Amino acid sequence: MSLEIKELCFSYDRRDVLCKIDLTAERGEIVGIIGQNGCGKTTLLKCVNSSLVPGMGSVTVDGCQVSEMSRREIAKKIAFVTQTTNVTFPFSVYDTVTMGRYSRMDDEGRKEGDDVRAVFQAMKDTGILKFADRPINELSGGERRRVMIARALAQEPEILLLDEPTLHLDINHQFDLLEMIHRLSKEKNILVLIVTHDIVLASRYCDRIVIMQNKKIHKIGDTIKVMIPENMKDVFYIETEVSEDSRFGLNVLLIGKDKDSPED
Repeated sequence: MSLEIKELCFSYDRRDVLCKIDLTAERGEIVGIIGQNGCGKTTLLKCVNSSLVPGMGSVTVDGCQVSEMSRREIAKKIAFVTQTTNVTFPFSVYDTVTMGRYSRMDDEGRKEGDDVRAVFQAMKDTGILKFADRPINELSGGERRRVMIARALAQEPEILLLDEPTLHLDINHQFDLLEMIHRLSKEKNILVLIVTHDIVLASRYCDRIVIMQNKKIHKIGDTIKVMIPENMKDVFYIETEVSEDSRFGLNVLLIGKDKDSPED
């Protein structure tokens, strides 16, 4: 087992954001985390990689408490790609991806043969090798997102955390990116946790779904069992039709807002 979260609670000052979250996940699967704004999805990811310290509960990776690991040790296990891809300095794509190797370099930051190979493999896996010498700030939004995922893959993590990876991307780039993530998760046996607002993409590419509501996990399970009209109505107040797709397993069709939903 790769990841185990037990009784996790987190608060900002006195405002509870997460309450008694329990989740286990294994390498090689993709787990989608969905829910309304403010339900704690991103906060959960930050607790997993110890960017935030939970008030209660624990996060363990391969039996080791994340709270007892150094930042370098965590980076060897967990990679986190945030929503934003803003770049202040015009680093080359190669240099940007190389930054993902800091946890595996020696104390003086010297690159070894394994580091160079990992960087080129990550660029190859994400389809950005042709951009290696390009300044990252000259790339499109979709290309920059791939660079950030390549930087994360260069860490050679067991767990990849993705916060809204398709945000602001054109629809064709959204599908391309999720296809790539799905392929890499299976090929490299990486556990992927994806926070997303796109329930259509989540239903197509995630093995399991976590629906969060009111600071807790509302439903969790195999995608085909969780992505059902009743849950969509309970949490998102929308009417949906869900059908099996011969290529992807599930297809979620958005019909409209539930007529009995609460007013905004």
